Formats: sequence, structure tokens, C-alpha cells
Amino acid sequence: MLEGTTEDWNFENADTQYLTHGFHPYPARMIPQVAKRLIERYSKPGELILDPFCGSGSVLVESRLLGRNSVGIDVNPLALILAKAKTTPIDPQILESYWVELKENIDTAIRKLRFREINVNLPKIRNLDYWFKPQVQKELTIIRQLLEKIENKKARNFFSTCFSITVRESSNLRQNEFKIYRISFDRLKRHNPDVSQIFSQHVEDNISKAAEFYKQVSKDIRSEVVFGDTRNLPLKDKSIDLVVTSPPYGDSKTTVAYGQFSRYSALWLGLNEYIVMKVDDISLGGSQTENESLPSKIFRRISGEIREKSVERSKDVFSYFTDLYQCLKQIHRVLKEGKNCCFVIGNRTVKRVKAPTDEIIAELGESLGLRHEATIYRRIPTKRMPWENAPENVIGEKGEMEDPREP
Repeated sequence: MLEGTTEDWNFENADTQYLTHGFHPYPARMIPQVAKRLIERYSKPGELILDPFCGSGSVLVESRLLGRNSVGIDVNPLALILAKAKTTPIDPQILESYWVELKENIDTAIRKLRFREINVNLPKIRNLDYWFKPQVQKELTIIRQLLEKIENKKARNFFSTCFSITVRESSNLRQNEFKIYRISFDRLKRHNPDVSQIFSQHVEDNISKAAEFYKQVSKDIRSEVVFGDTRNLPLKDKSIDLVVTSPPYGDSKTTVAYGQFSRYSALWLGLNEYIVMKVDDISLGGSQTENESLPSKIFRRISGEIREKSVERSKDVFSYFTDLYQCLKQIHRVLKEGKNCCFVIGNRTVKRVKAPTDEIIAELGESLGLRHEATIYRRIPTKRMPWENAPENVIGEKGEMEDPREP
């Protein structure tokens, strides 16, 4: 909440899954109510909105609903699939028509499979037997092969999004984790997911959401989703009217592992394996960078405090903020004069040292000629965040969790 105002930014009990926002889960997703308010406040209909860390596309969806053109950038191939599906209006009659045929073909093929009337050639995916039971592998393969036959790219992308969450829910992965962990042995013995039923449920739910989205959006608005690295934005100078984004909270090794969350869905969809396996490495802070001076007194102070406790962790933190600084340079380059940039971020605690990301970003931005106008704090009522953690991974050792407010 901005000091001196009564405006509520917490959006407690708000529905964050309406329309296409509910297509597919994604780590640390910006809630649409925040994106909507920022877009309405700082832009006009017809202007161009940039989300340089677009993830699954929350900002892009809200931009389209509000009559703004938008472009989203991300290094995660699965995120691009999801963002395209969520921002693309498709006539629900077209989706229904494809679904009738697709469902019939899936049911027929799985029935033949169970009576051993057909064989399937499984895709070459690493550790397939560890993460997926044999029958699940075969049924996922059948659905994947049928999806590949859909000629309409927009429709295929829609069904691929439903397939992605089906892959995750029918796998041996723990469902409440962003990083890759297998369910317990006892639970694994009882784990026999019905792949076809899971897929059907998501398709039917998402067709309903897509139909409502189709009715509400203008078909003349442009939403573009681009594979790219914000450290080198593929955009023209002074071309953007507003930036609304939520960058990664830190390096993927110690915070949110977007690549691990996406890995098996992306591999089952046949996305480029090399890039899929490298997502966390090529994300901010994924690779350690050479020392250089960052124009932030606050960063230099907290970096020194972290270094006293762990040289390795100080290198990780330095790499993340160095990469973020490069992104800020690019954002400054593409943003029009006098226009706004809104960051939705979470502060961190590293080796029990508080790292005020909001203040560091303000200092880095001001060194480039941006002007910090305000910081708005909001509590995060819907995120599963423990109040205590064991940062050194030592049983019984607990430290203070980062502030559960999002500036």
C-alpha cells in the first residue's frame, strides 16, 4: 500500500484464474488484478505494453482485455507456448469442432492400446521411466501424436497447453513443487492416473474460459510473444509506452526454478531439448559473471555482508543483479521518454542477510536516468510462503523468512 493512501493492493480473495489466466499454472505468476491496475493507470488504449519477463502471459492477457497492444519476451520455450495460448482469441466453435474429432480419436486409440491392438513408439525423453509410469507414457504418446496432426496452429497451441498440464499431473512429480522431486515410494505404488480423463477435463474447462475471453477481447489488438533475452531486447529504441513486469526473484538455483517446472511438459511437446535443459542456466543469475562495479550503494553493502558468510552465495547474488542491471539498460533504451516502468518484485533474504531488491533496482535505474517515483507494498495472501526456513539446509536451524510483502 502506498503510504498516505487507502488504496488496497493486496487483492485478498480475488479470483486470479478468470478467463485464460486459469489455463495453466506457472511459478511466481503476477496476479492479473495487479497487472490490470498498473496498465489502466499508466497507459492508454492502443499503446504498446512490454513485459520483458512475460512468463505465461498475465500482463499480455490484461493488456489485450484493456485494448492495449503488447509484446512479451521470455527465454523459456514452454512459457511462450502458454502465453500464446492465453492471449490468442479463437472462435469457440472451432475449438469445439476440433475437440469432438480429437476426443473420438484419443478414445479409440487408447481402447485399442488397452486391448493390445496397437503399439506406440515412445519419444526419446531422458529418465522417462523414472518420471512416468509405462501406461502413462503410452497414453501421453497417443495424445501427442494426434496433436501433431492438427493443422490449425492456434488450435494446436491451445490443445498443447492442455497437454502440458496433463503431462505434469499424470507424471510422478510432486505437484506442489516447482523444482523436480518424485513422489514418495508408497504414493507411487498407488499412483495410476487416467491420462485421457485428465486431458479431457482440462480441455473442456479451458474451452469454456477461451469462449469467454473470445467474447471480451478486440480482435484488432496485437499480442506478440517472442523468444528472447531481455539483456539484449529485440526491440527498437523508444518504441514502448509502458513496461509492466515481474522479473525472477533471483537465480533459479536458490529461488524459483522455472526451467525445472517446465522441463517435462516442454520435452513431451517436442520443444528444443538443448534450450529446455538450459532455461535455468540462461536465466538471470544462471551463470556467474565477472566482477564489475554496480552503481548501487545498497547492493555493495549487502554484497559485502553476504560475502562474509559465503563467497559462493555472494557470487550468485552479484551475478543476478549484474544481469538485472543489463536488463534495465535495455528497458531504458526501448522505453519512450516520459513513460513508466513498473516492477513487481519480492525482496529476499540470502544467508540471513536481507536483500532489498526494490531499493537496489531504484538505485540502478536512477544511475541510467530513470526516476524512481514510488514503491507500493502489498501482502501476498495466496502464496504458500513459510514464515521460517532453514537457509543452510541444516535440520533444526531456522532463520527469518523474507518479508511476505511484494513491492
